[in-house]
Amino acid sequence: MRKALRRRVGSPAIFAIFACLLVGSLAIASIAHGDETSSVARREALREWSSLANGRTNFEISDPALVPRMLALAAEQSSCKYKDDIEKLPVRVMNVAGHRLALMFCRFSVTGSDRAFDLSDVSRPKPLEFPYVAAQGFGTTDTPGIVTWKEDTGLFQAETSSDECPTSRVRHVYRLGMTNRESFIVVRVEVSAPACGAGREWTTIWEAKPWPAPAGVH
Repeated sequence: MRKALRRRVGSPAIFAIFACLLVGSLAIASIAHGDETSSVARREALREWSSLANGRTNFEISDPALVPRMLALAAEQSSCKYKDDIEKLPVRVMNVAGHRLALMFCRFSVTGSDRAFDLSDVSRPKPLEFPYVAAQGFGTTDTPGIVTWKEDTGLFQAETSSDECPTSRVRHVYRLGMTNRESFIVVRVEVSAPACGAGREWTTIWEAKPWPAPAGVH
């Protein structure tokens, strides 16, 4: 009787241990499969980008059919309509201080803006945010306006305006973060008086000043 009782008590415990081992094995297999799938996707994306770059560090893409698959997917997921304008406003791929970026013009109804994508992992392009001057303080946006890279100064300029003329414009000046190169840091904000065309006069309304900061903060 006691032996039978021990068998009845022990069986569920053994079954529970077996179930835990089985679940653990399945979880490990699933993680391994996920890692393998991710690794394959990364290799495919690297081959695609390598073929497109053809040894170039900075280049443009003006054919929608040549936009790498994962970058096209990231753009579509962020509601970026780029195909209609890409011939006149090509995607700009660049290496800034060892950091790879893509600037892509996106159409939104009748307006548009450049968007920036981080290409540290070409299999997972990441949309980037820009700080900007809001009504009270600062905010962030992924549609900063028309972005220009000034290689001689290492700065980006993002300009916003309306289609009306004359109109004033706002220009934000950015640099990439020193320690976190996935972030843009605004260093200056400028405005122009209402005017039409080129040759505008820009006035600085805000500029970053050196201030005491804890060690390690940049």
